[in-house]
Amino acid sequence: MTHYKPLIEQISAKISAKIKEYQTQPSANRSFVLYGPPLSGKTLIAKEVTKRLEGKYIDLLKDKLSVLNPKLGLYTPLNFKRDISSWAKETDSLLVIDEIEALLDTWIKDQQEDLLKLLSGLSGRMHSPVLISSRIVLPYEDFISKDRIFRVS
Repeated sequence: MTHYKPLIEQISAKISAKIKEYQTQPSANRSFVLYGPPLSGKTLIAKEVTKRLEGKYIDLLKDKLSVLNPKLGLYTPLNFKRDISSWAKETDSLLVIDEIEALLDTWIKDQQEDLLKLLSGLSGRMHSPVLISSRIVLPYEDFISKDRIFRVS
């Protein structure tokens, strides 16, 4: 793992710089997606970006204490949107949500699209949310500009 550290730091620095660049823009469409196949380094990069930007990292599968992680199958889009909107109003921290597909897979397509629309138009003090996904085919491209989607492979 240690031999990957310089590469992870380099990629994280580029992504962090891009996120900072968009913070000065209006709130609309400031979401980012980091995606790639399993074991490609998404989580390591996300944790480094979170550390660099002093944000909050949440792993939807592992972070059992997270407000965003009651039983995922029972967590409705309305509750999730409410929690994300509250976060946006209460803090200016970056929010990184890892394993987002664990939640999205419990919802129908319209609910997934509603979430992506919400994330692309969030207003408030929050930095851009970063979603991390292992999906290769992305539904995000209709809602998030391509220059805000990072593929790790």
